[in-house]
Amino acid sequence: MNIYQELNNKNILLIFGGFASHPTHFKNFIPKNYDWILVFNYQHLKFEILNNLLSSLQDKTFHLFAFSMGVWAANLFLNSTQCPLKFASKTAINGTEYGIDETYGIHPKLFALTQKRFNLESFKNNLFGEHLPKTQNFIFLEESLLKKELQFFLDHRKIIENQFPWDRVIISLKDEVFFTEIQENFWHYKGYQNQISKIQAPHFVFFDWEFYAKI
Repeated sequence: MNIYQELNNKNILLIFGGFASHPTHFKNFIPKNYDWILVFNYQHLKFEILNNLLSSLQDKTFHLFAFSMGVWAANLFLNSTQCPLKFASKTAINGTEYGIDETYGIHPKLFALTQKRFNLESFKNNLFGEHLPKTQNFIFLEESLLKKELQFFLDHRKIIENQFPWDRVIISLKDEVFFTEIQENFWHYKGYQNQISKIQAPHFVFFDWEFYAKI
């Protein structure tokens, strides 16, 4: 797990990225006068460094955004550590708290098959959809490292029930990575019907949905 940060302002976005996320994927979407911290490249679930960083910034205003498998990771962070912050808002985007699950996540067999046969170009097509031509400057790790990250998710699959409700849930209607129906079923099961916003967008939602409009 890597942490990228830009810290100069009072308001900070804490973003839990998804599989294969990189700072270049988010940099152009951060609103003016906001700083950001990105958790990405998951290799472990040791949140001490993140907690120490957040502890030093308790005078700031934080908004939590979790994307894709980052919803699962953020849920673990919130419920398995002594998070030093109270967030002004928490938003889950195109993921579920269970991550990999037979009913309320990406099915384990499908996830394992994806890991075994992973192809970066195919994944990028599913991730960005019609926006793929806009992502020429986005950085991705090499396929062998990304396969290790997928294996990490499989090896550390676990569920912790959430004690920290989400304020908003964003679901893409053209999601080819984390299927829309699975997301809808999970969030309805958890009682979030009134917090859900659905948009016409692929899995990587940020070309069609803006951080600043939801802070």
